[in-house]
Amino acid sequence: MRGRAAEVSTLLLALRLLRREVRSGELTLIFLSLVLAVTVSAGIALFSQRLDLAMEANANDMLGADLRIRSSDPLSDEWLDTAREQGLNTARTLTLQSMVIADCEMALAAFKAVDDGYPLRGELRVRGVGDSQASLQDTGPQPGEVWVEGRVLSLLRLEFNQDTQLELGGKPYRVTGIIEKESDRGGNFYTLSPRVMLHWSELEGSPMLGPGSRLAYRLLVSGDESDITAFRDSVELDVNQEFESLRDGNRAMSESVDRARRYLGLAAVLAVVLASVAVAVSARRYSERHFDVSALMRTFGLSRKAVLVVFLWQLLCIGLLATLFGGLAALFLQESLIYMLSGLVPDGLPPAGPFAWLVGLSAGVISLFGFGVPHLLPLSAVSPLRVLRRDITPVPVTGWLLYGVALVAMTTLLWLLTRDALMSAAIILGGALILVLLMALLRGLLSLAGRALQNRTLPLSLRFAWQHLSRDRTATAGQLLAFALTLMVMIVTGMLRTDLLEDWQQSLPDDAPNIFALNIQPFDRTAFLDGLDEQGLDSVPLYPMVPMRLTAVNGTTVSELDIAGDRSIDRDLISSEAGELPENNTVTAGNWETTHKGPGQVSVEAELAERLGFELGDVLTFRAAGVNFDAQISSLRSLDWTSMTPNFYMMLSPDLLEALPKSYMTSFHLPGGQDAALNQLVRNFPGITFIDTRYLIAQVNTLLQRLILAVELILVFVLIGAVLVMLSVLLTSTRERLAEGAILRTLGASRVQVRRAHQVEFILLGGLAALLALVGGELLVAGLYVGVLEIPYSSLGWIWAWLIPVTIIGLMVPGSMMLRRVTSEPPLRILRQF
Repeated sequence: MRGRAAEVSTLLLALRLLRREVRSGELTLIFLSLVLAVTVSAGIALFSQRLDLAMEANANDMLGADLRIRSSDPLSDEWLDTAREQGLNTARTLTLQSMVIADCEMALAAFKAVDDGYPLRGELRVRGVGDSQASLQDTGPQPGEVWVEGRVLSLLRLEFNQDTQLELGGKPYRVTGIIEKESDRGGNFYTLSPRVMLHWSELEGSPMLGPGSRLAYRLLVSGDESDITAFRDSVELDVNQEFESLRDGNRAMSESVDRARRYLGLAAVLAVVLASVAVAVSARRYSERHFDVSALMRTFGLSRKAVLVVFLWQLLCIGLLATLFGGLAALFLQESLIYMLSGLVPDGLPPAGPFAWLVGLSAGVISLFGFGVPHLLPLSAVSPLRVLRRDITPVPVTGWLLYGVALVAMTTLLWLLTRDALMSAAIILGGALILVLLMALLRGLLSLAGRALQNRTLPLSLRFAWQHLSRDRTATAGQLLAFALTLMVMIVTGMLRTDLLEDWQQSLPDDAPNIFALNIQPFDRTAFLDGLDEQGLDSVPLYPMVPMRLTAVNGTTVSELDIAGDRSIDRDLISSEAGELPENNTVTAGNWETTHKGPGQVSVEAELAERLGFELGDVLTFRAAGVNFDAQISSLRSLDWTSMTPNFYMMLSPDLLEALPKSYMTSFHLPGGQDAALNQLVRNFPGITFIDTRYLIAQVNTLLQRLILAVELILVFVLIGAVLVMLSVLLTSTRERLAEGAILRTLGASRVQVRRAHQVEFILLGGLAALLALVGGELLVAGLYVGVLEIPYSSLGWIWAWLIPVTIIGLMVPGSMMLRRVTSEPPLRILRQF
């Protein structure tokens, strides 16, 4: 009972002291720093999980099923029977490229035949004749009818009415609807041609399924998760069959979104880092200012443990209150992100689960106990004799414990926020290494400055400033590192924002190719290029196209290797020859000239080679047009999948493709308002496949524009964190500067001399901190660019010119305002407060 009463008494004492601290403002900076940490971490965590849940929920709608199987051969009836026996719903689709004709006009379209079970999931909205808006459909078109996209009618110069007809495969069909939404269409290039949808039965025995047709059969299945899993386990796929996922579609969009989300996570981490630094600095100041309070409590009989518990209770209450306010602010932050990214994120995002709240709200607690509590430990070791002798101070906590606890806390925060082990390791290890280097550089600079200024006559203000900085080099080093870290975080965040967005925009400039032309036959090459010139269009070079399949590696057949099921080789690869290195390709290993000159050489995409375990010198065996041939890997290439230019996994020396039948492909930019030029090319070259990617590029550009707004919102929180760190550091040393200024004035120094001494001190602090931040920023940016984000490294450039003067001014203005009491109040009044 006594123990419980003592605990209650300790808690009541802590609450009374906390009320006094709140009134005095001692804990304000710690509270604000914790609110910032919780707001940013919880806001990003909530937004990310809601987006993930929505994407997961909509993934099946975008696939059109819970499970989808793709095959180049007709689907097995046994699969249909098995699925139905397990109570699953099924649908079949068949897609191909073919010509559609109306009167004397023709155009290439993407045909899609659907059976009576389609659609299973997602939305299919079609506008009928005379309808003002599209309606949701629960079945596909009826036999004898077709639904088309509006582009088909535009290409064929047709109007939509009851008499509109098209000819497909030599048979007339009546157009009864305009497709306005087809959620399971996908995002790869081969689905971007104008859509024509018809009933499954219409293609049975159709000449469009003759030899040479590129057919894609798909089985769509939906039902309970357990039944889906059982069905998937029972299916045995052949080499030309695969399970499909959304990411198999458009790598340009998926990589842009992934990069954007990684940046948002990184920006959030940097804001939390600044908030944690502010907590550490403020907690240290709070601890030092409460040595006397701790000594009084020890004098009144409280044990060391009880004293520590009192202060821990205060911190815990502050942490809980900050978590509450931060959680409310996080709701506003994530709603702001959703608003800024509206149109890119799904409508009606589902609510976040408890894990997101746990991750976000735990940031405040982790930051508090990782960066604040270690600085409070000396309060329990204050001797009661300090009541009589103010010079007695407790033994500070050893540095390795402070840094170790902070490192563990920061690692935990990074992992919770990014869920990216590589990024977390890079930031922790890179940041620790840079801090060690900066500390060594700082000590060297202080030592050199001390030697240079020794026995020299200095102006009074400079001498006073230098004596204050050099008297306690540990405290000076701590201030400089805090300022430098703050500046370094802001530099890195600003550089990443600018360079990442520039990297995205450079991959999709205003004149980026937006039309792909495929299956250009050798006899059409000259005429097609002349046709582009007549329309005033420029193309990238024509690349040969040869479909081929990898059959063996170093004499061992693929079917006997572990890589047999890899989706990148478990199909025909469209390969080209190494006559010219494509734009946005970079050779990462080997020699391109060797590949180009041959004979019998091949260049492989670097990521594919790494995944499959290919190395320089390996011999790959391909089969194309019924012919087997060997090629030795002589170079590896990295590809920019976000660029809208032709890319190939395999590029072979020209001698290997010389005797093989091949077609050509290219891409070109079609300016706005020149659809007539594209329509004319389609009519002049009916055998060429034209793929319009303008809608896809518009999506990516919209994504980038909206991401700029979201990134700038996160930068606001980074700036708030920087301000909190600066205020924490300045407040930590304000008390000492006030005492020194009062003493100087007592000894005869004028107000101007004291003010100048402070200004010179801030000039020295700002200049050294900015220099350290520039050096550390260069190192950290280089590491992040090359090792994590994989974008070209660029130097800080003009930041070197303006950061030092801006930092000096940024420290002098608030610092001088905080110290104006030295020159505005009598020295005796200030000294009595100490």
